[in-house]
Amino acid sequence: MAQLFRILLTALGILGMLMLIGGLWLRRLDRVNHSPSEKPRMPESYIEEFFSGENRTHRLEDYLEPEG
Repeated sequence: MAQLFRILLTALGILGMLMLIGGLWLRRLDRVNHSPSEKPRMPESYIEEFFSGENRTHRLEDYLEPEG
């Protein structure tokens, strides 16, 4: 009985260590994937010119294909 208990505790210990190592690895992998990229950003003037709501007037005719 003591032998079975010892084997069970050893198996649980090994499983716990594997889960701990796997969790640490997944946490590191997640942190790498969510880190900010080092790509260059768009210039602020470009963002203001093309993506601000002030410079845009939406007309339905701009989105319709001409009939022909």
